[in-house]
Amino acid sequence: MNEAYLQLYDYHIWANERLWNHLQSLPEGVFLQEVNLGFNSIAEVFGHLAAAEEVWFARMKEESPPSLAARSFANMEAARQYMNQLQTEHHEYLASVGDMGEVVTYHNTAGEEFQNSISEILQQVVNHGTYHRGNITTMLRHLGHKGIITDYIAFLRT
Repeated sequence: MNEAYLQLYDYHIWANERLWNHLQSLPEGVFLQEVNLGFNSIAEVFGHLAAAEEVWFARMKEESPPSLAARSFANMEAARQYMNQLQTEHHEYLASVGDMGEVVTYHNTAGEEFQNSISEILQQVVNHGTYHRGNITTMLRHLGHKGIITDYIAFLRT
């Protein structure tokens, strides 16, 4: 059963990696270019994704989460290295979980208490990443560039 959840996180990593590779093929500066489409730049979206993923994984482990403030990246390589390290740590944690159905108790940023299973939180992380990769595609199109397919079915076909 845990294999299906690990596969979801593998998809998340794969989709981010495809996006990184696509961004690298574009003109230098696109990552930091101001777009003001909900986020001010692609760098800001990745800063938000990193912070959110750190918070959700701390909640899974019933630890005190770090700040939800977006991480700041000076360039794409710094962001990519940070996200790759984060995802490696999170994948290792998920592989060590005995029961993805285990329910954990955590508090949101307003201090309200919630309970969810590790699998539900993982689904949140993956869905959140998918949503924001869509934001990045919108930004790229706005800047005159093509997006890249990161659909789950494309992952399954590879």
